[in-house]
Amino acid sequence: MARRSTRLIAASCTAAAVLVGAGLVGRQHLASAAANVSFDSGTGMSFIINGTNGNITSLKHNGVELAASGQAAGQFQSGWDSATVTSKTFSNGALLTTVANSGIGVTMYYFARKNDNTVYLATNITKALNPGEARFITRLKSSLLTTSPAAARTANSTATVEGSDVFAFGNGRTASKFYSSQRFITQQPFGASGNGHGVYLTGGSHEMSSGGPFFRDIEVNDTGSAVNITHYMFSGHEQTEPLRLGLHGPYYMSLTDGAAPAGRSLDFLSAYIPGLLSDAQRGAVQGTATGSWRGKLDGTVALAGTAGQYWGAVKSGAFVIGHIRPGTYTATLYAGELAVGSTKSVTVTAGGTASLTLAGDPPAAGTLLQLGTFDGTPAGFRNADKIETMHPSDTRMAAWQPGPVADAAALPMAQFKAVNSPLALTFPLTTVPPAGARLRIATTGSFAGGRPQITIGGWTSPASASPAPADLDSRGITRGTWRGVNATYTFTIPATALKTGTNTLSIATISGSSGATFLSPNYVFDALALDPA
Repeated sequence: MARRSTRLIAASCTAAAVLVGAGLVGRQHLASAAANVSFDSGTGMSFIINGTNGNITSLKHNGVELAASGQAAGQFQSGWDSATVTSKTFSNGALLTTVANSGIGVTMYYFARKNDNTVYLATNITKALNPGEARFITRLKSSLLTTSPAAARTANSTATVEGSDVFAFGNGRTASKFYSSQRFITQQPFGASGNGHGVYLTGGSHEMSSGGPFFRDIEVNDTGSAVNITHYMFSGHEQTEPLRLGLHGPYYMSLTDGAAPAGRSLDFLSAYIPGLLSDAQRGAVQGTATGSWRGKLDGTVALAGTAGQYWGAVKSGAFVIGHIRPGTYTATLYAGELAVGSTKSVTVTAGGTASLTLAGDPPAAGTLLQLGTFDGTPAGFRNADKIETMHPSDTRMAAWQPGPVADAAALPMAQFKAVNSPLALTFPLTTVPPAGARLRIATTGSFAGGRPQITIGGWTSPASASPAPADLDSRGITRGTWRGVNATYTFTIPATALKTGTNTLSIATISGSSGATFLSPNYVFDALALDPA
């Protein structure tokens, strides 16, 4: 059958149409295998959805095609060979296109309305995915959209640093799609712009994503052949939670004259997207959170359960989290990015506000030595200020093997078995504690079983003091993230291994695995603390 376009005209809705959502009149169009779906906002945005596979094959802004040559301007994963594509028009000129692939259990929803240069999206996932990723990606012309995060521009790179996703240039600088990511809790619209055009994705609440408020994933990558802008709903990239099944979103793609879009309420979409709960069908949690971190670290309360994940900032000891799907959640208090205190269970009902009181303190600072802050991040350690946007091999990094160090600023934020193990740390003692000393090494994540072992004064810590860490089966620090599973290793140093004056502690990375350079077993420092035993 020859291809044809379904042109949206508000007046085309007839008395035979059905009522949809909040009193809106719609008409169902069951597209044939060759029927494409077209839309024009009337204010500069137009697109075409392929009726065979559901890809957005054309995306125009002010008449200019933005889709990269031979690429899709929107698709789930890398696209499908075929899908069931249907569309529904409404009396206000809006369009909802449904693209379903029953074989893998995923349905994409694309919604657009007149006088709004935005494509609103949602993704319903009903089965476990293979491969275990869920993403919406748009591939656009890099010749037009010339401004994007510099750390993620891999075009014109001269060498591969690791895998097929981290690259280097002739000057020793590195770039990767991983180096464009933002923490969910602080995420702003991300995308690219240039020549009077801008395309941005806004992730929404991430309520059905996984990993919590501090998780981060790929966003923007200019490869030279295309600018890829990606909304990740789930991936195996240092992931701490399983995939949540259900309706992911809404999230949205905005076309602008170049500037990032302003935030907006998405509650109106519950009248259009099947399964999306309105604000009235949701609930809230409010309460207080206390601890010694107040005034020193940011406090965050996070909720996690099968129904979703949510979070809110603690301000003046109080918090409010709204727009929550009904369900039972585990509430966790974070000081910085470190979970503190005990978790609690809370049940949210539609239209209700649950109350919750949380309290917790970070570990106490060491009285003999303290490097870093117990906050779940490597802040203050060497290279911690660069690691989110550079590979450890980048020439802008300070040396990973600096020689004996005495403070956090000189101690590398990560230790790699094949690069800088062991590290030497010096510290003074005016007297030797009679029962020896207790050293705590807190970490934010690890790779390939990497964990610390110490040696001092001829004494080496036993293997029992360095249990194997959680295995997330993913690269971490080389992908620009330290967010894994926090762990603390405690070593009791006998008095005979210590001396009055300057002591030198050797910290090594141990593991049952091996690897080359920065892909050798490793871990990331959160803090080190030394006290009398």
